[in-house]
Amino acid sequence: MQNVQLSWNLYKTELETTVEKHCKNCGHTAIFTDTHIRRHNANGKNIYRFAIYKCEKGHTWNKKLHIYKTYSEHVETVDTFQEEHQESLNNISIMSYKNTGTIELTILLESVHGFFRIDKALATYISEWSRTVITEKIKQGSIHLNGQQIKPNAKLTVGDCISIYM
Repeated sequence: MQNVQLSWNLYKTELETTVEKHCKNCGHTAIFTDTHIRRHNANGKNIYRFAIYKCEKGHTWNKKLHIYKTYSEHVETVDTFQEEHQESLNNISIMSYKNTGTIELTILLESVHGFFRIDKALATYISEWSRTVITEKIKQGSIHLNGQQIKPNAKLTVGDCISIYM
């Protein structure tokens, strides 16, 4: 049984997460925000990877990220974004910590640039847990912020300590 401590730096860059574009449903130009949800579509010859963006009223727009050929073992045919490779490096696996006998995972926030809610931040960086699962764990008391039980919409600041109890 062991405790593991990680240090995180949270950055929110508006240039990468928002796009100003005409919304067909709203009928005017709106700001679309990246939901960090990805989807795949296939037509037999190609596999397409999309990022899903939403406007203020909840209407969606899909931004094409990748095109793969189905017969060439997913060799990329279009330039990819570096953020896609960074996502896999920044994600942590709770199951790997759990399997090694970790009973508490502590995340220390060394810097926070932008506005972050605890449930959304954890859902972004923990690969196995959805935001719904994280919200339930917060309500059950399995996730604390600075040693206290909090609400899922608690804001994160510099120096905060997130404790996840396995």
